[in-house]
Amino acid sequence: MFRHILVPVDGSDCSLQALDTAAAFAKEQGAVLSICTVVDPAKAAAMAFGEAAMTSAALDALDEEGKMLVEDAAARIRPIWPADTTVLDGAPVENIVEHAKASGVDLIVIGSHGRSGLPRLLLGSVAEGVIRNAASPVLVVRQIPVTIRAPQTSAKAPAGG
Repeated sequence: MFRHILVPVDGSDCSLQALDTAAAFAKEQGAVLSICTVVDPAKAAAMAFGEAAMTSAALDALDEEGKMLVEDAAARIRPIWPADTTVLDGAPVENIVEHAKASGVDLIVIGSHGRSGLPRLLLGSVAEGVIRNAASPVLVVRQIPVTIRAPQTSAKAPAGG
């Protein structure tokens, strides 16, 4: 049914859960899996320096961080399914939507909340923007808290302790 799946990642737990879901789905469908991240220099500059311009060294560092992020994501799912990687520059929503369209993606799998900005009421702003603007279907994966429990034992405690 789906031939090409795109999953944007930002390093958040929620985007990694979306990545795991996309990898399993791609394997099941026999689809090409693409991982992308978006480096937004203007937003990074405003957050770090309160100005819209960054030095070329800072931009290079952001691009390198983006490359490491997508490569780590690809390595995470490599035992499940192979993926190609892309680092995009600019506004996240517009870049994800345009990349999906240009690449012939027929499904986008995205985490409901990412690392950026204040939490939205229902969805993260990037996920919401992708849903509103994408030409292809969007599967939103919400973050499911992981609960660590002590192992269950079948042995009974000795009586009279």
